[in-house]
This record gives sequence, C-alpha cells and structure tokens, in this order.
Amino acid sequence: MHTENANSQNAFDLVQSQDFIANVTAILMPAISEAVNDAVNKAVTLATSPTMSKQDFAAANRISLSVLEKWIANGVVLLAPTPSFTYTQNRTNRKTGEVVETTMTKHGNPLINVAAWREKNRQQAIKCRYIKP
Repeated sequence: MHTENANSQNAFDLVQSQDFIANVTAILMPAISEAVNDAVNKAVTLATSPTMSKQDFAAANRISLSVLEKWIANGVVLLAPTPSFTYTQNRTNRKTGEVVETTMTKHGNPLINVAAWREKNRQQAIKCRYIKP
C-alpha cells in the first residue's frame, strides 16, 4: 500500500505531454525573449559607446568602484571631458548684511573614456611578443 501512488496517472507522463510543454513554452517565451533582448541591447551599447558611466565600466570589467577610483587617480583609466558650466549667485551674509557674489563651476557626470581604454589595450596587444599580427 505504501508503494502505490495516490494519483493514477504517472507524474513523468504528465510532464511529457505535448499540451503541458506547449503551455509552459507559451507562458515562458515572452519573459525569456525580453530578458535576452535587454541583455543583448546593453552589451551592444557598452561595446560600441565611446564613454560609459563609472558603474557600467566597473561592472563590465568586473572590478569594484574603489579599484576604479584608484585606476583613475593613477591614470590607468581616463575620464572623458564632460560639459561644465559656471554660474554666479548673489548671497546675503547674515552677520554683516552685505551681498556677496559667489561664482561656482558645476561639472557634468564623470564618464570613463572607453575609446582611450580600448586604444591603450590595442597598443599593448600590438607590442606583446606572444601575439602575432
């Protein structure tokens, strides 16, 4: 009695049925397709863009942000020129009451110069004695 299954149909036969496989495929295919499309689009964007954010560069090269900051400080990785703008602001000093004009420079989002990174790696590969051109 303990070896009998309560269900008269074998579970393995149920999974092998064509209807079950068709239903599971119809449910999962849109989600799988969307995930693959997003991954491919991101990969193409990262592979072809001349600049990328620090987070994307660190993720693409599998390094931490602290290592990336050290690379930037040591000149291993170059920052891309980003637009900056200067604006002036008139502030009133609370103690003296006089108006002080303050000029500030705001820099854009720091981006990594990926084109320079690729060229540097290409030059190192050309000079490598183990790689034949």
